[in-house]
Amino acid sequence: MCPVLVLALVVVAVTVGAAPYELPGTLTLPDGAGPFPAVVLVHGSGPNDRDETVGKTKLFADLAAGLADHGIASLRYDKRTYAYGDQLTNDLTLDDEVITDAVAAVHVLQARPEIARVIVVGHSLGGMLAPEIATRAGHVAAVAMLAAPARPPLVILRDQLRYLGAPRELRGQVEAALAVVELAALGDDPTLQVMGMPLSYWRDWEAHDGVATARALDVPLLVLQGDRDYQVTREDFGIWKRMLGRHAAYVLLAGDNHGFFRGRGRPSPHDYADEVHVDPRVVDRLVELVRRPDVARGVRSKGCVVRCS
Repeated sequence: MCPVLVLALVVVAVTVGAAPYELPGTLTLPDGAGPFPAVVLVHGSGPNDRDETVGKTKLFADLAAGLADHGIASLRYDKRTYAYGDQLTNDLTLDDEVITDAVAAVHVLQARPEIARVIVVGHSLGGMLAPEIATRAGHVAAVAMLAAPARPPLVILRDQLRYLGAPRELRGQVEAALAVVELAALGDDPTLQVMGMPLSYWRDWEAHDGVATARALDVPLLVLQGDRDYQVTREDFGIWKRMLGRHAAYVLLAGDNHGFFRGRGRPSPHDYADEVHVDPRVVDRLVELVRRPDVARGVRSKGCVVRCS
């Protein structure tokens, strides 16, 4: 697949958040005077850098370049768990890992004279939390949810490990954590960690009602999903469609995996071993949402799914 080509852009170093967790970020501006519409790119779970690098792929760098080519600015930044992971404690919450810094990133854009309006674009966990981020930040023009999980997090993790044929011991840890979460009266065990995160983190994730928050938003809302995604699956996509109904627009991209890189056959972590680039259809859909939110509202009013093959 060919890389995203950019005619001209301006890159500005910015800081997101406040001490003691100031995060380095990159503001990508199209060449010209502006003001420009802009997106905040919100990562999935785990210690992601500003490009959301996985293997040799860089989803957020690709999106920033592609959007700039269409006159749209973007802000991406290193996550707190990436920049300060060794300083975080066992009482980590979604506020600590994602929400607080994403809201701060929205405010960074809103304060700049080059920016006309702001759209929140979240990937994976960031997609699920994008409506909440928009609500907390205020004055957001639209929201895009890319490969957003809808099922309980430990259920998703268990299914991923089964799909990958993970060792029985690792799968047993997830099953034990699931049992504790389901028996809430047992309380949190501070010694129990799953995939490097304390049990309190997984409970906090499960407590967030993404559907209710999304339904309360009165802005264009886009749910985007790849049909080769084994991490967040078409089951999650179906839940969003069933629960949100006409409140959102839905696009299913044939051949795309969790990172929205096109491929064939059975998806696996090996999909990220080559230097491939984001599916241009993702950029096209985001451009449409930013430039013509009325189109997203029109699709939303019908509650239909657009399938792109």
